Amino acid sequence: MSSKSSQFIVDRLKSRLSRLKRSVITAGRLHEEEIQSQRIRITPWMITLTYAPGVEWSQLHITETIKSVRQWCERRGVKFRYVWVAEIQEKRKLKHGGHCLHYYIVVWLPGHLNLPKFDKRGWWCHGMTETVKARSPVGYLAKYASKGGKTNQFPKVARISGSGGLTAESRWQKSWWSMPIYVRERFDNFLHRPTRLKGGGFYSRLSGEIIDSLYEVVKLSPLIITPKQVFKYA
Repeated sequence: MSSKSSQFIVDRLKSRLSRLKRSVITAGRLHEEEIQSQRIRITPWMITLTYAPGVEWSQLHITETIKSVRQWCERRGVKFRYVWVAEIQEKRKLKHGGHCLHYYIVVWLPGHLNLPKFDKRGWWCHGMTETVKARSPVGYLAKYASKGGKTNQFPKVARISGSGGLTAESRWQKSWWSMPIYVRERFDNFLHRPTRLKGGGFYSRLSGEIIDSLYEVVKLSPLIITPKQVFKYA
């Protein structure tokens, strides 16, 4: 974020990558905490999905893959816990062009189950896959979320992360951690379930309290914001 006087130009790409990292790491941590609280033996698996040269990307590819794994878990009566993150292979993009996007997925399964190979099952028919047991799943997620690549190189409609299988309470926590720091300080418990209001500000679903945004938008392109003169609580 660069500044001139009291106005700030927001680096949208850096901001998006920061949100990506926080979302992915938080989801992974919450999965681990839920598993530890249940005292069940779980094995985390790391899956890498890459595209073969010349294969066109589609936003449905990762959606269909996740759907296939979910159905496999449902048939076995197990919860489908997962987090995934997308990454741009910048060196490959510079050399060959194209989208050069690939995915990393962490799936947590009961210890007695082995996760099948995605390509052999037909869950990923667009290139190569690698499936290994993950010793430090949250660490892996943090590593790849930090790398990410230049977010302006992702296809415009591409989702760059996702997760599933968390309890409702953990989803509230994940949402709370995605809020700006000043919102988390005011609504200091995830049970507030703060939500953004249309036109600015944040609303607590627990107390009904509304707080203003600290900043207002001056210009959209580039995104320029300025601090509000007064921070009001309503």
